[in-house]
Amino acid sequence: KQWYQRRVRGAPLRMVLYVLLLVTTLLLVANSTLIRPAPTTQRSFTRESLVKTLDALERLLRYFDANRGSLIVDSMWGIRMIQGGLENAVDKSSEETDAELMERVAELATYAADVSRRGIYYAKRNAAVQFEKFSELLAEAFVYQNLLNDSQGRIDRGLLFTQRSKLNIEPRESDDCLMGTIGSGPYKGSKCTITDKCWTQITDAGQREYSITHQLLFFFLIKHYNCSTAIERRGGQAAVAHLARVFCTNIYDEMERIFQQGVDPGVDQDLVMEQIMFCGGAGFVEDFVRPDLLEMMLDWQRQDGCYAPYDGSHLPQAIELHSRRSRERAMQRRKIADNILNQDANVFMMRKPLSEAELRDGCMMHMSSVAGGALSIYVSTILQYQLHHHSSYSDGATQHISQSAPQTIVILFLCVLTVFVAIRTCSVPLKVAMRFLASIRFFRRTNITNHMV
Repeated sequence: KQWYQRRVRGAPLRMVLYVLLLVTTLLLVANSTLIRPAPTTQRSFTRESLVKTLDALERLLRYFDANRGSLIVDSMWGIRMIQGGLENAVDKSSEETDAELMERVAELATYAADVSRRGIYYAKRNAAVQFEKFSELLAEAFVYQNLLNDSQGRIDRGLLFTQRSKLNIEPRESDDCLMGTIGSGPYKGSKCTITDKCWTQITDAGQREYSITHQLLFFFLIKHYNCSTAIERRGGQAAVAHLARVFCTNIYDEMERIFQQGVDPGVDQDLVMEQIMFCGGAGFVEDFVRPDLLEMMLDWQRQDGCYAPYDGSHLPQAIELHSRRSRERAMQRRKIADNILNQDANVFMMRKPLSEAELRDGCMMHMSSVAGGALSIYVSTILQYQLHHHSSYSDGATQHISQSAPQTIVILFLCVLTVFVAIRTCSVPLKVAMRFLASIRFFRRTNITNHMV
């Protein structure tokens, strides 16, 4: 009886503690990567991956060619990036490379050059002021050169920004720095003019979204136009390599958060592909040049070849961007961002591409150009690291698992503890019931014995 009374008095408190433990464990499991699929659908690229990418680039080039009357400077540069990426793949090929595929790559590179030649007049006509500023960029094919001294890089979470930058980079100042680097506009004939103010903007820590991807763009331009002398006193190539690691680490963190919070159709699509293009081109192959991201970009392309805001369908299951909850979160983020844009012009530079043109059929020219640049990097990377060297590389899934290992151990421990607690919780009323029944049987036997006596 005393044992029963003690158990009954302590039961409410124990039940509350047991319920809290169970709820905590379930919440941890629900938000952990333990039950969330790794962001990948396959472990390595295949020949089919390259064929699909070439198909996508051909459709995009044909769209640009058919709609060359609507081309803008950004779309022209996108074509030049496609041309440069494909020509670079041809230049680095060898006898070991798939001859049939390389023949098609060479044909597409030639086609991209033809589309550029036919479209440049219309880009100048449609955006004369912008064309004058950046004409040097459109004069030849553009190749993204590795910023890590021709090595492959990995993100380092120890380089994540601890706070946002307070430096406001005005679009006019950014354009001036860009023109000085490439030698156009007022700097025509004087390439590699990089002032201290420009260098401060280019290397400023804590920028985000389009601001940080445009910082990376300057490093590509510095390398493309051989401006090593201009940055020698500022740390040279070693400084560029370090800053590329810092920026791409933070860009990767932003990209992951976009996937987790929900992709905003149009804005986030454009930004994610720009992030893939710049950091993939910089040399961060395993983190940005991945099969699942390629599948995502291929699914985003329309049948006619161009890119436009997706309607929530045709998305890779592995990245889980198709859920209603993700789309609702994305729309909430878009409303918040639009409210901020009305108050702060500098945020506009970070939140949206500097120029965009939407055609009557809904095609987005800047987004399509960025997609072309990103896909061309996939072509050269797949050929260089996969088919040419007959090797495969991880797509990033292992990293996601390893980063969550401590959390997984804690969750497993809590699960085991919860099961134990549940058994204990169920055993208490069971023991009480059994003892109660035993007591009844004892009293009945006693009464029967007394009656018989």
